[in-house]
Amino acid sequence: HLKKMNSMPFQRQFPFIPKKNGLYIVRGPRQIGKSSWLKKVLSHYSSREKCFYLSCENIIDHKELAEILKSVRDRKIVLLDEISFVKDWDRAIKHEVDSGFSNILMITGSHSYDLKLGADRMPGRYDHGGEFSLLPMLFDEFCQARRLAGWASSDRGRELELYFKIGGFPIAVAEAGKDGRRPSQAMKTYWKWLCGDVVKLGKQEHFLREIMIQLLLCTQNPISFQTLAKKTSISSHNTAQEYISILESCFSVKLLYAIDLNNNSYRFKKDKKIYFTDPLLFWIALDLSGMKICDNSSEKIAEMVAHEFLSRKHERFGYFNNKNGEIDFIMPEQWAREVKWSEDAQNLSRAYLNLNLLDKKVWLKNNFLQE
Repeated sequence: HLKKMNSMPFQRQFPFIPKKNGLYIVRGPRQIGKSSWLKKVLSHYSSREKCFYLSCENIIDHKELAEILKSVRDRKIVLLDEISFVKDWDRAIKHEVDSGFSNILMITGSHSYDLKLGADRMPGRYDHGGEFSLLPMLFDEFCQARRLAGWASSDRGRELELYFKIGGFPIAVAEAGKDGRRPSQAMKTYWKWLCGDVVKLGKQEHFLREIMIQLLLCTQNPISFQTLAKKTSISSHNTAQEYISILESCFSVKLLYAIDLNNNSYRFKKDKKIYFTDPLLFWIALDLSGMKICDNSSEKIAEMVAHEFLSRKHERFGYFNNKNGEIDFIMPEQWAREVKWSEDAQNLSRAYLNLNLLDKKVWLKNNFLQE
């Protein structure tokens, strides 16, 4: 695994190698490098410490996991990969920590909700450690990876076009190469993993396919779960919401809620915007739809990329819409951002123009994502 990682044209820098004893929980989507991170930790320690690495995908439940952990209590470093499919995994981890294990325990998973729920059941179990995320590369890290590979150009606009086409999954960037070839294999691999995870959670692939296509079509536009259900063969808005929740927990989509600027509250029952978290998912959905590239695909991806960029910096913000038009992204009383994938700011809404905020910007082609 490490040889494969080291053979890539660039090396992604992992956030850290844990030094202090504690429980480290790492979340992130499939194919992002979590296993590589664990094996980097393993490589760092294995020459001088007793270590244990386990891929948990075939472990059935917490009882089986508990027996394994009991047998490796003498190990200084314990690394558990893809723990989120082990039923009630947190019970085994909690029992092990309560039984006296106090070395480095590092676990990863591809389902944010399950990992978050499990972590919340173990408050105060470890003084050190914590919860961390490993996510697709944003544009700046994408450019850094291409520089390390000797591929980058000095034309920022050209690099943005490539990022829109490829996205930030390391396997996609490596496959696309210098010229930005279509990362077909990475797309197939990611779709296979996503389908597999959804099926493991008791859902159906053809419903997932329909949901992905509708999310592609409604990019930039608010939609309700009722409308989403009507536009697919899913009969229930509750079922549609379940699929969106699964995609959200798999780090594939994020939701953006409307804001009422009269009282700065979030309107959770109003139609919400649903964005893919990476351009690769946009192109996967387009392939599933069988449609050709639409004229405004760059405009859609630009708003999607801007949303992901902002969501990594701010825990919560929303969009605003009324009779005077829409504001793409807004943090009440703090800032607002509009995305116009053009050379100059045209067709700005009255809602945005009338907004009384010092920090409001329109992101165009020449200043995209620049604060």
